[in-house]
Amino acid sequence: MSKLFKSPYLAVGLMLFALFFGAGNLIFPAFLGAYSGSNVWLAILGFCITGVTLPLLGIAAVARSGKSDVAEFAGQVSKKYGMFFAVALYLAIGPLFAIPRTGATSYDIGVAPLFGESQAVKVAYAALFFGLTYFLAVNPGKVVDRVGKILTPALIAVIVVLVAASFVKGGANYGEVLNAGKGAGNAFVEAPFVAGLIQGYGTMDALASLAFAIIVVNAVKAVGLKKNSEVAAATLKSGLIAVVLLALVYVFVARIGAISQHLFTVQDGALMYADKAVESGGIVLALTSEYFLGSFGQAVLAAVVILACLTTSTGLVIACSEYFNKLLPSVSYKVWAPVFTAVSTLLYFGGLSEIIKWSVPVLMLLYPLTVVLIALTFVTKKKPVFVFTTLLTVVPALYDGISTFAAMTKWFTVSESVANFFANLPLGAYSLSWLVFSLAGFVLGHVYAAFKK
Repeated sequence: MSKLFKSPYLAVGLMLFALFFGAGNLIFPAFLGAYSGSNVWLAILGFCITGVTLPLLGIAAVARSGKSDVAEFAGQVSKKYGMFFAVALYLAIGPLFAIPRTGATSYDIGVAPLFGESQAVKVAYAALFFGLTYFLAVNPGKVVDRVGKILTPALIAVIVVLVAASFVKGGANYGEVLNAGKGAGNAFVEAPFVAGLIQGYGTMDALASLAFAIIVVNAVKAVGLKKNSEVAAATLKSGLIAVVLLALVYVFVARIGAISQHLFTVQDGALMYADKAVESGGIVLALTSEYFLGSFGQAVLAAVVILACLTTSTGLVIACSEYFNKLLPSVSYKVWAPVFTAVSTLLYFGGLSEIIKWSVPVLMLLYPLTVVLIALTFVTKKKPVFVFTTLLTVVPALYDGISTFAAMTKWFTVSESVANFFANLPLGAYSLSWLVFSLAGFVLGHVYAAFKK
């Protein structure tokens, strides 16, 4: 047992878990559980594939490739594509979605249940949360690292207590299965596995894995491993620890949501609370923590979640500012940091549900491209295969992003003939037609490479 705790794989695995895990990872399985009800196990299985397995493979893929950053990793397609992909990824996991989501999540779970939802409270919390984020981002030192080492175990401990209380007080009566809205990502009645698969996009961890990879790779190399294959294998071994921890959190939080439907009312097939539709897992987690732990337990969860979100937002501001400073050296880090913090603050006022909703079309585009990059890194080094597979994947991924945006905003409609074409493709009804295109591109790339040779 002592050897296990001294193992470098354990240390790297716990670090990898800490990198991925934040309060945002709680809201999606809670939402999934609340709507999937008795279908929760199929839904969470799909969720774990995109929310757990893909991030692990993303880390291992970057390690195997030997690339030094996201742009170079995506540059296996082309240098210009690598730059475009890296910019889109950092904006998605940074100021457009992930950073404002940390503020909105902590507000929904930690502040609104205790102090109300008035505009004055929301403004005051924004000033405090994002003010501290900026202060820590420009003066990081070892504050974030030290606080993170304390907060991650504390957050896990609170979740363990919440899970234990749910078994003691909650029983095992799963709610009815409800569709959360239109689209494959909300189809918990018809296709719970696929709905969970697409809900897993929301964690953004597969995207973040490419940005975090270099940290993990350096940690593994510090043990003494040099070859890319050895580094990738060691990363996978370490990643098993992170995978088990993440999966356990997701499974048990989803179960809490599934047995807590009685805290809400059902109206026209939708969960309602205080005459508002439940559109995110923030309110689910807030209500279940109060129900299972009482007011004191809810206050403890609120404090830990707020601080965990603070360290996550600070880390993301630092990562994004460093990348864009590297991309445009003429604009200093101390310019990017306040810009990203200000943009995040503005988007925070849209609310958690709106942030999640607007992120979906972008994730529908970026996730297939990310999955393809990760998969190709393990099976080929031929540039034509990367080019053809990516080019063909862009087509359905772009369609899914545009059609999702059109359905969400009602600003325009997609051509009926185009919609029917994609819907009639294998898995097209579940927004997974890109798999067929990717396979075709993979074959064409190999054919082109053979003829060129």
